[in-house]
Amino acid sequence: MFELFKQKAEAINAEVHYFNSKSEAIDFIKDFIAKNTQVTSTKEVVWHDSPFLDGVDKDSLLKEIPQIEFNIDQNSASSAKIGINEVDYGIAETGSIVEISDSIFKRLCSILPEIHIAILPLNRIEQTLEEVMKKIPISKIPYMTIISGPSRTADIERVLTIGVHGPERLLILAVNNF
Repeated sequence: MFELFKQKAEAINAEVHYFNSKSEAIDFIKDFIAKNTQVTSTKEVVWHDSPFLDGVDKDSLLKEIPQIEFNIDQNSASSAKIGINEVDYGIAETGSIVEISDSIFKRLCSILPEIHIAILPLNRIEQTLEEVMKKIPISKIPYMTIISGPSRTADIERVLTIGVHGPERLLILAVNNF
């Protein structure tokens, strides 16, 4: 199912990467941040706390990559270049990711920065949206967003524009064994 998800997500301009472990994914994230940000007094990365970060020494991570901000608010998210969060599901038939949260901070990580890194547990990729909906009790869906590739619009003179209403780049990190 991962191969279909990857094929469909890449067809809508998402970048999909597979990792066999949390540590492999963290190494990729650290390298990506180092290549795409500068070490300054400005925090360029907002990272929403999630089960993915369980067991991760955040203090050591901050010493290594000082660009990260874990205490997110609207200002930090709107000024960040990269937003990182864990998403809840992937939909193989469309290559979309599903984010369910009542936390505005989780949602800010995926809509305000110009680059969104979505961490997707590999075992949470379902074939269809219907299969995803069967797994979620309706009372547990305060806010649900389905994200299909980077933000795009073609409403101005029918010219496709990327990144107008959200991130211009979407990286999906499918992680096994966490």
